[in-house]
Order: sequence, then structure tokens, then C-alpha cells
Amino acid sequence: MMDEAHRTDRSTRALVARPGARFRCFGDGLCCTDLHALGPLTPGEAADLRRIRPESLEWNDEFEGECLRVDAAGVCRQLTADGRCGIQLRYGPDRKPIGCRRFPYGLVDTPLGRRVTTEHRCPCRSLGGAARPILELADAQSCLRDRSGQLEVDGAAPDRIALARGEEIDFSRYAEIESEILRRLENGERAETVLAAQPFPALATRDWAACGHDFVGMQDGSAGGVALAWFGEALLASTVGAKPAVHMRPWRAAFERGVARSPVADDPERIVNDWLGDELWMLRWVDWKGCSFRTTRAELATRLAVARTVMQRLAPLGLRADQAAAEAVMVAGLGACTTRWPEQVAAFIDSDI
Repeated sequence: MMDEAHRTDRSTRALVARPGARFRCFGDGLCCTDLHALGPLTPGEAADLRRIRPESLEWNDEFEGECLRVDAAGVCRQLTADGRCGIQLRYGPDRKPIGCRRFPYGLVDTPLGRRVTTEHRCPCRSLGGAARPILELADAQSCLRDRSGQLEVDGAAPDRIALARGEEIDFSRYAEIESEILRRLENGERAETVLAAQPFPALATRDWAACGHDFVGMQDGSAGGVALAWFGEALLASTVGAKPAVHMRPWRAAFERGVARSPVADDPERIVNDWLGDELWMLRWVDWKGCSFRTTRAELATRLAVARTVMQRLAPLGLRADQAAAEAVMVAGLGACTTRWPEQVAAFIDSDI
């Protein structure tokens, strides 16, 4: 952890977007469903919503806090018939919960600037190709401010990065290595070649089959639970050859809206590379116990293999190839947002990667 003086110093550094990142919200609506956690709300947000819309809230045992309530279809009850946020329409964007205003943006402190990140669990982020505008830092900044007007940081990168177990380098040197990887991804080189790491490395504890079954068991009736089951079954199919069960795709309508606004199909490999570029850019792994850059390349290679398996599973359904890729990276991205995944990565045997 950084001391407060160091954190304050970093707060003056400029916002930086990943080169080539594109995003605009087109209202595809996936972020307003239970594919994502609609909470937990801060105590202040819960109190505010309780005053103005008490029916907006429900207690969530998993988060041990209050969340936005969804209807029987898993859609936020505050959405209007035309898919707009009722809280924003009635009370303005500043009354929306912070999590709703931020998604899919994130903010990570680094010694070389404050990185604006984006999640690819949204067809607005993954579909549309060059029709999507370059990410605007001003738009991101307005979404990343808390109710006091301060930029809220999700995480921080240390001054020195673990390149491999027992080997550290200055962040500036790491940024040079990362920049070359990002350049190769942006230029369309095959992702597996760029990562140069084997998926599903040997584990010190808990085998891959147990991990896959853990994710399959996360089904809880929500769209997010179904997506995590897809993630688990792709792990099982890739490691022990298990045949996946048949599941619905409750996120289907949002991705079909994304395809409808994108008449020209994008290259699915570009969607995959763009996702991996942002996974690197957000530096999620620096907070994972025992994780080095060497480990995270194997971690990303593993989730890339999961995405490939999901894409293969979707192919017989007649989806356009870019839609299949977008749905696959959504599944692979969601898996890393669980507490189970960093625990699994901590079990990678570094010497075998």
C-alpha cells in the first residue's frame, strides 16, 4: 500500500487512455441487468434512494448490503419502457449510484499517470468496430467523479513491478514492455503469439476441474450466474474434455442490439485483441497475491483459451462472428471479477509457466 503523501502526489497526474481504445454508450442496456452486480450501494446511496424511491432497493446476502432491485427478467426496475434510467430522468445523473455512473470505466493510479480503463462486459464497448469513437477522457472523467467531485481511484500500481518471481523492475521499464505488447495486439498479431504463455499452468493447490466446478456452482438464477457457469464449463471442456450443459443466453438481446447498430461486421480477432489490451491496461493483477507479470501472461492465456472455447460453442448457433467474440470476452472478463479467480491464479506454479 502507498502512504498518503504518495497517493496525494499521484492525484495530480494526468489521465491517460490506452492508445486505440474506443467507447461510447449506445444504450444497449446490458449494464442495467443482473449480469452485473447492481451494487452494493454505499450507505449514503442507499439512504438517498430510500427517501426518493424506496422500492429501488433489496438486500443482497452475498454482498451483505443493499443493491438495486431487479424485476423477474433480471432488469433494473428503474429502467423506463424505452430503456432509460428512471432515476436519472427524474432526479438527474448525480443521483444515480456511483457504480452505475462509472461502468464500464475504471481508474488506476500509476507512476506515469492515472489510467482510464474500460471493462468489455458490455456490447457498447466491444461491438461496432471503427464506428465507435476514440475514448474521450472528458467523458470518462465526468463518470469517474464521486458525489463530492473528486476522482475515485479503483487501484494503484506500485513503483516497482514484479516481472517474475524474485525479479522486479521499475514501472517505467514495465511500461515499455507493456507498450510493445499493446502495439502488437493493436496491429492485429495473433493474441496467443503476443502473450507467449501456456494456458492452464500447473497448480500448487486445487486442480482445474475443481475450479471449473466451482464456477458452474455459481449459478444463482441471475444472468451473471449463468455467465459464470459458461466460464466454468469452458474451463472443464478445455482441461478435462467435459461436455458443457445447455444454457440460455440471458444477455442475448443486448448483444443483438449491438449487432443491429453495427451493420458492418468487425473482425472477431480485433475484438479479442482489444479486450486483452484493456485487461493489461487495467493492471488488475498487481493486487493479486503472488502474481507477477509472468504469471499474468499465463492467466490471460488461460482466459483467452476460455474465450476461444465459448466462441466455438456459440458458432453452431448462427451468430455473427463478431457477436460470438463479444459474448465470449464478456464471459471471460466476468470470471476475473470474482473472488475465486485471484485465488486460483495464486496457485499457479511460477516455475512451470
